[in-house]
Amino acid sequence: MPAAIPPTIDVLAGAAALDQDIPRVLSLLGAESLKQLGWSRFDKLTLLVPMWGKSGTTRDDYLLRLGFQAYRRWPPSALFVNPSTLAYQYPNDQRCVPRLTSEECHTHTAYEKPGGGRMQLVCCSAVLEFYEVLHDVKDDHVWRPTDTFYKTIMAIQKAFGSNYGGRS
Repeated sequence: MPAAIPPTIDVLAGAAALDQDIPRVLSLLGAESLKQLGWSRFDKLTLLVPMWGKSGTTRDDYLLRLGFQAYRRWPPSALFVNPSTLAYQYPNDQRCVPRLTSEECHTHTAYEKPGGGRMQLVCCSAVLEFYEVLHDVKDDHVWRPTDTFYKTIMAIQKAFGSNYGGRS
């Protein structure tokens, strides 16, 4: 079934929900701080999460930027960014995007947006942009307001572990 409605932005609710969920997620991961995990909170609505993939003997490091502008009603936005600029510019930063090809999580460096233009898309039902492009979603994969950004990170990490194809 296609996503029925596009996400709505609620910055204040997103920042408050992130404040509530950080301790919950840290507890799930057995950590006492974001710093202990190597994560950082760039601002009230942004988490930076280092990730990596291994192809043969080569380890590739990435930086995932999660945005909470529509959170918790919707999942966080997710974007792999250039660690130097914390942004993504196509085509210059394509190497900053991992090739993930699992059924649950697939990356696109230049996805055609509805209405025109291109965007990076982490194609996963635990990512905001998935709903912004009105992607089809199975009922059992739909984001629920009781979910946390832990679901987003785990879905992406799972793809790194099983379906990582190197740099884009």
